[in-house]
Amino acid sequence: MKKNNRIVKWLGVLAFSAMLVMWGVEFWRSCDDFVEFFPERTFDIFPLNDSAVGGFSTSEVQLTDTLLIASVNIRTGKAFTYAGVVFNLKSVGKRPAGLLDLTKFDSLEVRVASKRMNSMKLRILTDDPVYTHNGDYATLRVLEKDIPSAPYLLMGGSKERFAVSKIALSEFKVPEWWLSSQGLEKDDGMTYLNRASFFEIASGGSTLRGIPDEMEIRYVRIWCDNSEYRKTLYGVLACILFGFVLFYVYALKTRGGKDAKKLDA
Repeated sequence: MKKNNRIVKWLGVLAFSAMLVMWGVEFWRSCDDFVEFFPERTFDIFPLNDSAVGGFSTSEVQLTDTLLIASVNIRTGKAFTYAGVVFNLKSVGKRPAGLLDLTKFDSLEVRVASKRMNSMKLRILTDDPVYTHNGDYATLRVLEKDIPSAPYLLMGGSKERFAVSKIALSEFKVPEWWLSSQGLEKDDGMTYLNRASFFEIASGGSTLRGIPDEMEIRYVRIWCDNSEYRKTLYGVLACILFGFVLFYVYALKTRGGKDAKKLDA
């Protein structure tokens, strides 16, 4: 009987140790995973304009160690005009890298300023297996999100003020103009974030046409927050520790009972 109790105790210790190791591994896996687009320059950066859809807007990009500047001029002639900067998610260090899977991330942060425009548009372009034709840019699925900018000409001329936006990837939506161009009456709910081709920061709807403007980008990163999942893991850890305390108390009681019997003898 004494031998069996000792085996049970050792098995209990091993079981709780295994659970703690498994918890530690899962907690480590849940730590924030992120990719910095700028200033790290993980992906190749190019000027963005609307020439691919028949527009005449222009963009010139300048890069420094800490700042990405796009000098844009939005031209008339198309219903949806834009210009800005594009990150080629399929090219790393000027080498092909394939489509990028963004489903392992859930959050995006950008820090931007401008000369006149008070808003910008973030766009994720994904390779839609139904509507995209051989990777043709004009047929990529578009996901958009508007963000505020900090127009320094309207803010006392200070160039040190940047609008910081932290948003969830779930906030990106397919615009109505893209749905109409594909003959869809309503959003089909598909995003294909696992097949991302480009990430763009484009001029917002407030941009004046025919008047040069500037877009300044200080920081861009995408990451996985996982804060809610880690809260769940902390709850699991509390349960494991509580169970271990109960097991330890049980072990002490059984040992105390045996010592009492020895004294009586």
